Amino acid sequence: MTKDKSAISADDVVAYITAHPDCLAHHPDLLAQCLDAAKSVSGDNAHDQANIVDLSPALAARARDEARRAGLAHKSLLHVAAENMVSWRRLHHATLGLLASTDLAGLCHVISAEFPVIFDVEKSALIIESETSHSGMVAAGLDVRPAAQIAAALHDRTLYLGTPNEAGTAIMGQAAPSMALIRLPDRLPAPVSNCVLLLAGKHATSFQPDLGSDLLVLLAEMVGVTLAARLESLAEPT
Repeated sequence: MTKDKSAISADDVVAYITAHPDCLAHHPDLLAQCLDAAKSVSGDNAHDQANIVDLSPALAARARDEARRAGLAHKSLLHVAAENMVSWRRLHHATLGLLASTDLAGLCHVISAEFPVIFDVEKSALIIESETSHSGMVAAGLDVRPAAQIAAALHDRTLYLGTPNEAGTAIMGQAAPSMALIRLPDRLPAPVSNCVLLLAGKHATSFQPDLGSDLLVLLAEMVGVTLAARLESLAEPT
């Protein structure tokens, strides 16, 4: 007589339950039913004890693994929350600095001298396309670069985060492991919309393509609105 290959052996049952310990959670009476069936067949208590499968190690291991994953997720959420709090605090301090500036020179000073400390970057600068700049803006402290060079550094985008290319390095005036370059909002009038905000990172991880850009966009908007106000004051007759 050939052995039925489709038959399920006791080892198969044990292997399945060991691999799927939640099976007993969904079928709480299963183990008791199996023990009752074994007693009715053999009537041997010793035999019953020998066939009891101790699943506590597997269940304990699974519980430890789930607890570890939950702990890591909790720590990750706390880390993200802490990072967000730091970022918003930095934006708040930068905004206060911008509002405290009384003229265009003061605005440029805040960006070039205070932003690097606030955002922990190597360098910060407000740059305008040379084609739309004028002597008052240059004298106040705005950096001037050709529009084509700015576009190349931005990779023809409105925001670039990551390793600077040759044009980006030229705009920074120094080598840096990473760079954030944000064009000021185009809804603002020229020459504000022809400016970009530069932040040179200290590390390769300071600015990465997958980094959230919401705060940087808000920062560029604050700089743009403040710049428009200072330019308006500069144009008013004394």
